[in-house]
Amino acid sequence: DCPGVTTPPMCGEEPHSDTGGHAVVWGAEHKTKSAAECCDACAKHAADPQHAKRPCVSWVFCQVYPQCWSLDTGNWHGFGECWLKWQSDPKNPLYGQRGKFAEEFRQRHWSAHLTGKQPDGSPRNLTVPTHVPWTGGVLGAEVDLSVHWETGLDGMRSSRGESTVLWRAWESREQNLARGVRPESMGK
Repeated sequence: DCPGVTTPPMCGEEPHSDTGGHAVVWGAEHKTKSAAECCDACAKHAADPQHAKRPCVSWVFCQVYPQCWSLDTGNWHGFGECWLKWQSDPKNPLYGQRGKFAEEFRQRHWSAHLTGKQPDGSPRNLTVPTHVPWTGGVLGAEVDLSVHWETGLDGMRSSRGESTVLWRAWESREQNLARGVRPESMGK
């Protein structure tokens, strides 16, 4: 279920997106009641002079109750998590996942969260949803909601024909470039 955009335009919200970047506030320990509150927290962080070196420029909110599916299988992400992130070039923002999950992506990762326990001790049983369960944004960005994205095994493709090969933090710059990652898509 997609609630659509729930924040003011300055938040640059894109439903079903997980913006990338360096976490300046760890979302697992930072909860808000809504995407709008999460965006406000990002704007306040950015305006605080003590964060001038790495101000929040993008944010991600878990809007699914009780939890959001994510590729980091060792973690449990609950409703209200608000991740505040810094990216070196917000005009060319990084995304970890966007839009719909391709069928081959869902098949490859179907069992990622079928083991382990929920916080209450019950067995974990969460399969890959059809769409990215997070909503996120880049402060000040203009989002064209007529463009639809799909996250596949190697990257993301848009309905406009754009494609992005996913940057992998665990690979060297040279390995990422060899796989076709654009230099501006890599973290710095």
